[in-house]
Parts: sequence; C-alpha cells; structure tokens
Amino acid sequence: MTDKPAPRTDSDRRRAPRFNISMPVTVSDAATGRSYVATVDNISLGGVCLLIEAKIAAGTRLFIHLPIAADMTMRIEASLVRSTSVGEFGVAFVSLSDDELDRLSDFFELRM
Repeated sequence: MTDKPAPRTDSDRRRAPRFNISMPVTVSDAATGRSYVATVDNISLGGVCLLIEAKIAAGTRLFIHLPIAADMTMRIEASLVRSTSVGEFGVAFVSLSDDELDRLSDFFELRM
C-alpha cells in the first residue's frame, strides 16, 4: 500500500494570503495597449482576481494600474492565468521588485 498525497486545493497552490479588497483599477493589454476598466475582487503579493466585462485570452500580458495612495499608482506587469464565464480573471504578477513588494504590503496593511 502506498501513500498518495491529498489532492491540492486552490488555497494550497497560493503562496501568499489573499486580501478581500474591492476597488476600481485600469488594466491595459501589453501587446495592443487596449485599456479595460476592472474591479479588484481580491489581491495578494502573487496576483489579483479581477472582474472585467470583456473577453481576454489566457496568457495575455497585462499592466495593472493599481492606485495605492492618493498620489501614487503602481504599474504592475501581470499575466492572465485563468478566467470564468462570469468575468472573473485570475492574474499572476510577473515580477515585482523588493521595493514594489514592500509598497504592496504597506498598502494591504493600510486597507485592513
């Protein structure tokens, strides 16, 4: 008899805790420059769940324009990894510098 690992759930695959923050953002397609209005449903240091009323293909590179202060917007490069039929898009951040990670962490703390 062999021990098989338990099936992984979505929460097991996430490396960073999610924060339920609802806020409007602008998202632009890195290849075409087309912009979309979106709403953040939840966010982590690894990615974000966006609500968008548009069709966007998996793998699309995006720039998320996240207002983290009254006078500061972060431009975060991301990749669309999954979508649902109701307009939910799972987006993974491509790369964040240590400074950007610190700014995002501070933003989460202020919103909680």
